[in-house]
Amino acid sequence: MTDLWLPYTVPDLAPALAFYRDRLGLAVVDGWSRDGEEGAVLAAGSAFVELVSPVVPGPAPVAFQVDSDEDVNAVHARMPPGDVLAPPHRYPRGHRGFEVRGPAGATVMVWRER
Repeated sequence: MTDLWLPYTVPDLAPALAFYRDRLGLAVVDGWSRDGEEGAVLAAGSAFVELVSPVVPGPAPVAFQVDSDEDVNAVHARMPPGDVLAPPHRYPRGHRGFEVRGPAGATVMVWRER
């Protein structure tokens, strides 16, 4: 694993950005606005906070970034099939990964950037 991502869905991106960027001092390293969704990624050391609006139902997953498609496939191969919620696939913003049920029911995403 290379990086930890903490995604949050927020009802309004501007106040969330004001908190994380302006009050906590995190640097914005990416952002987007398309198809009715807007978001920003902020660096927090070797972790990232990803803010996405609008809010979608259910909790956002904890996400772990890996280096390659091969790493995605290797981690997926170690998962019990009954725990895999979504097999490796390409997400709408271009990254590739999968989702699995973690301990205590948490959703965990393993992915690689575009």
